[in-house]
Amino acid sequence: MPIKITTGAFGLARIIESSGSIGARVGVVDSNKTFVGVNPALLRLLQSSSVLLLQGPVGPFFDRLASWLQGHDIRVARVAFQAGDLRDSRVLKPVLFQGDSQAWPEFFDQLVSRLNIDCVVLFGQVRSYHRAALARAKAKGLSVVVLEEGYIRPGYLTMELDGVNGYSTTLQQYVWHASAPGSAIRLDKPANTDGQFGLMARSAMAHYWAMNAGKKHFPHYQHHKSTCISDYCRYWVKSWLKKQLHRWQDERRVSWLADRTTYLVPLQHDGDSQITHHSRFEENTKFIFEVMRSFSDHAPKGTLLVFKQHPFSRGGPGHSGFIRSLALELGIGHRVLHMVEGHTPTLVKNAAAVIVINSTVGLQALLHRRPLIVLGEAIYSGPGLTFQGELKDFWKDHHEPEESAVKHLVNQIIHLTQVPCNVYGPANEPLLWHVDGVPNAEGLA
Repeated sequence: MPIKITTGAFGLARIIESSGSIGARVGVVDSNKTFVGVNPALLRLLQSSSVLLLQGPVGPFFDRLASWLQGHDIRVARVAFQAGDLRDSRVLKPVLFQGDSQAWPEFFDQLVSRLNIDCVVLFGQVRSYHRAALARAKAKGLSVVVLEEGYIRPGYLTMELDGVNGYSTTLQQYVWHASAPGSAIRLDKPANTDGQFGLMARSAMAHYWAMNAGKKHFPHYQHHKSTCISDYCRYWVKSWLKKQLHRWQDERRVSWLADRTTYLVPLQHDGDSQITHHSRFEENTKFIFEVMRSFSDHAPKGTLLVFKQHPFSRGGPGHSGFIRSLALELGIGHRVLHMVEGHTPTLVKNAAAVIVINSTVGLQALLHRRPLIVLGEAIYSGPGLTFQGELKDFWKDHHEPEESAVKHLVNQIIHLTQVPCNVYGPANEPLLWHVDGVPNAEGLA
C-alpha cells in the first residue's frame, strides 16, 4: 500500500499520521537487538526509583515531567544552575549549584550519591555541564535520558538513552514491536500543537530575564549561548520583518519552481550542534561552498539549485550575499536561488533531489520518496534510504529511497526515539503518557 502524504505547517508529523500502514511489520532484524514495545528511554524512566533533572528546555516542561514522575511514585530532584532554572522550577525546590565549572563533576558525584540517584535526565547533551554529567554518569553506570527537540515536529520530543542525533545508538540496540515489553504504555498526542513558537518565545523571555536578574547568585555560571535580552529582542524583530519582506515573493517562487528540475538544500540553524559536532563542516558557509562548487561542475544543464534558510536563522545575517557572490563567481548566478520563506514540505515534494548536512528535513525527503544525500551524520542515513556515494555523482545518479526501508525506519524512529507532547506547552498541560504496567528492566542496561 503506498504512503499517503498530506502536509501542514511543518509537514512531517502529518505525513506520519496519515501513513496508516506504517508499523504493521517490523521486518528482519539483528537477533542481538532488544525488542521493546515502547520508547526504551521512557521505559527506563519508569523503572527508576530516583531521578535527577539537570537543565531542561525553557519554560515549565521539567515541572510537567516531575509531576508525571511523582505520579508514578518516583522520587525526583532537580538542579538549578542559574536563576532562569530557578524561575522555571515551581513543582520542586531545586538544589542550587553556585560553584564554577571545575567544581561541577564532584558536586554531581556527591549529589547522586546522597540522593541515591539511578537515572539522570537532561535536555541538550552538548552543554558543558551536561557533557561532564554524562561522563560521570557513565563511569558510575547510571542511566542517562537525553532529551532534544523532536526529530518529528510538531507534537513530539526526542527521548533517548545516553545520546541523541549523531550520538544516538537506539536503532542499533533496540527494535520496536507491538507485543514486546512496554506495550501496555499508551502515548497519546496532544490535541493541539499550534502556537508552540509563541509559547517558547514567552518562556525564553521570562527565563532569560530571570537569569540576568539573578546573576549575582550564580556568579560562575557559563551559559551555552548569549544571555542578552536586548540581543534576542533585536533578533526576533528583525526575523519578523524579514519574514514579511520575503513572504509573498518566496511563496510565488514555490509555485514557479514546481515545473522545474530543482535540487533543494535546506540550511540548518547557524551554530547548530548537529553541524559542529556531527559533520565535517564547521559552519554553513563551508557546506554551501562545497555544494555549489559540485553543482557547478557536475549537475545537469538546465537544473536549479535552491537554498532554503532555516526559520530560526532569519534574524541573523543569513547567507544570501555569500550565495549570490559565489554563484556569480562560478558562472551559475541564473541557476541558484536563495529563499528566506516558502513552504518547505512543498519544496521537498517538488524537488528532483535533496542535499542536507543532517537536517530533520531529510526525514521529510524520505517520506516524500525524494532522492537524498546526507553529508554529515544522521539517524536516518543508510543503504536503501540515502545515496551512499560521493556528491559529485549524486547529481546524475540519484535514486528514490526504498519504500519498505522508509516505512521500517520511520516506524522505528517514532516508537523508539520519540514521545508525544508539546515541549513548550503550559504548566497545566499534562503529559499524556498512560501506564497500565511496567515490565522489568531486562535488556535495558
